[in-house]
Amino acid sequence: MHALNLAFEAEETARPVSADTNAGLHPEHAAAPQEDIGRLKDAMNHIGSSIGELSVNIADTSGVVGDVSQALDKHAAAFHALTGDIDQIASSNKTVAEASRGAIEAAQTTRVGLSETTESMSGILGNAVADMKSMAGTAGEVTRVLDDVSSQIREIHSFSEAIRGIATQTQLLAVNAGIMAAHAGDAGRGFAVVADAVKQLADKTGTVSRDMVARLEALRGVVTALQARNAENESVATAAYQRSSEIDAELEKFHGFGRTVEGMIGDIERITDPVEHTTQICARVLSKVSELDQEVGRSSEQLTSASQRIDKLVGFSEDVIGLVAASGIETEDTPLIRRCIEAAQEAGALFEHAIDTGLCRLDDLFDENYVPIANTNPQQVTTRFSSLTDRLMPEIQEGMLDFDPRVTFCAAVDRNGYLPTHNHKYSHPQSVDPVWNAANCRNRRIFNDRTGLAAGRNTRPFLLQTYRRDMGGGSFALMKDLSAPIRVKGRHWGGLRIGFKISL
Repeated sequence: MHALNLAFEAEETARPVSADTNAGLHPEHAAAPQEDIGRLKDAMNHIGSSIGELSVNIADTSGVVGDVSQALDKHAAAFHALTGDIDQIASSNKTVAEASRGAIEAAQTTRVGLSETTESMSGILGNAVADMKSMAGTAGEVTRVLDDVSSQIREIHSFSEAIRGIATQTQLLAVNAGIMAAHAGDAGRGFAVVADAVKQLADKTGTVSRDMVARLEALRGVVTALQARNAENESVATAAYQRSSEIDAELEKFHGFGRTVEGMIGDIERITDPVEHTTQICARVLSKVSELDQEVGRSSEQLTSASQRIDKLVGFSEDVIGLVAASGIETEDTPLIRRCIEAAQEAGALFEHAIDTGLCRLDDLFDENYVPIANTNPQQVTTRFSSLTDRLMPEIQEGMLDFDPRVTFCAAVDRNGYLPTHNHKYSHPQSVDPVWNAANCRNRRIFNDRTGLAAGRNTRPFLLQTYRRDMGGGSFALMKDLSAPIRVKGRHWGGLRIGFKISL
């Protein structure tokens, strides 16, 4: 960058005027260049102080803009997600409305089918009930007829028994007549003929009577069987007729189910209307949220662009501060800058001595394999040189805290912002509270923000930055970050960072 050239020009401008330069000047004007140089130094100090204050304000503004930009990015993402959620809700409502309409149609079809089926079953059941009632009546009538027939058969049977008795008596009478005719001789011959005729009549009458009795017995058995079967039929018909009332109750349930379906149709219609209304509202809200999402996106892009421009302005102000510090004009930061450069050189010398004495290899010192330490939040990592910096750096870093009361911390970082060993007050074992850890357990951490990376990768004699230090939990400390490069065996290892408070 142009900082070193401008610093060289500033040093040339501030260089004291020699005696030869004043030769030939009028005596009263001989002291004028010295007075001008004094005024220039005062002006440079004032400019440096003013630019320093400006840099602080710009850095603070940059941090705030960065925070707002990050928050706006989150809001933009949230709006985008909200747009998707509303779209899904609208789609779901549309699906519910369509399903409701389908359910209404199905319910209406079911209701019509139930009505038709119930009416048909009612008609069929009515006819069946009438038939069963008629069957029961007919069975009762048949029972009465069979009872009459059975009664008449019993009467005929009694008559047959009487006839058979008469036939028996007639046979006895014929036998007696035959005996008497035999005793009478020729005189009783005519009486014998009559007795024989009576006997034949009695025999035929007895035969007919016995045959009639047998037939009546058979007929009575048939009638008895018919009576029993008809009694069963009558019982079945009566029971069926009685159960028809139960079927009527079941049919009434069908009617009730139909009324329930009709009520469900009304309920579904009452649900469908608000769902469709909600779908329309979601569509309008989605349109508005989509517009807002686009506006937030554009604002986020503009704010990001503004943040980038402010970062450039911060860099420019830091360059100017560096020029003032490098101009040879003493400022309040000059002693600290000199000490930072010296301490960085001391750190490089310690690393080289460790390599020369076999404590560490050069490749180990430049290890970039950052191994995560388990169960740490924020995440801590370790490398092959972490234990070496724990041995070598505390003397330099702790001593820097006593060099200037403004110094808050001093720590070496590698080219990637990895800080292996911090001051003792920032190197506590981690607790379960990540916010407390972020402020008090800052060793073994990678600080790859703009300030941390710039400090680790700067190769100029020194770099003076102004930044907001993230202390965790949304807490920030506005301060200056001074760094000087650490070189080992001709290679750039990283930088020694000094954070110190700003004097306003």
